Amino acid sequence: MADMNLPEKGGRRRVQPPRIDLTPMVDLGFLLITFFMFTTTLAQNKTLELNMPDRTPVETPQAWPAESTLTLLPAAHHRMYYYTGAYTGAPLQHCPMAQVPQLVLRYKQQAQALPAHYSAHAHRLHVLIKATNHSLYADLVHTIDALLINDVQDYALIDPSAEEEELVMGR
Repeated sequence: MADMNLPEKGGRRRVQPPRIDLTPMVDLGFLLITFFMFTTTLAQNKTLELNMPDRTPVETPQAWPAESTLTLLPAAHHRMYYYTGAYTGAPLQHCPMAQVPQLVLRYKQQAQALPAHYSAHAHRLHVLIKATNHSLYADLVHTIDALLINDVQDYALIDPSAEEEELVMGR
């Protein structure tokens, strides 16, 4: 039933204080609480599993062709030094950190293009990552991301030799 507002007999209307309804504000509060509780349970930390090499000595070490072995040395100033095979004393090659995915892809394709008389495992790229003391953690993560993007499954993090550390630091 509808109500009619009629003026009172004194000609003055009584002014009522405004009524504030807080129900929508409480509803919004509960919606926000529910939203943030739901999103924090979905936002789990993403970690990268690293399998570190076993430190026990091996009687017969596995040898890989030089063409399928790449050693990466992340260094200061977002630079990457690298060489293939065993280090022979030749000058290290270098590239900016942004070009590491292309570098890994190029060497992966070279390893896959090895002659057929090599074993199937030799046709896969093997990467050794030797982070120096002055390399940045972000560069190491970028390097591992480049390996994962290019589907390189055989990689290891190892300590650089004193000679490699000196070569990278001297540049």
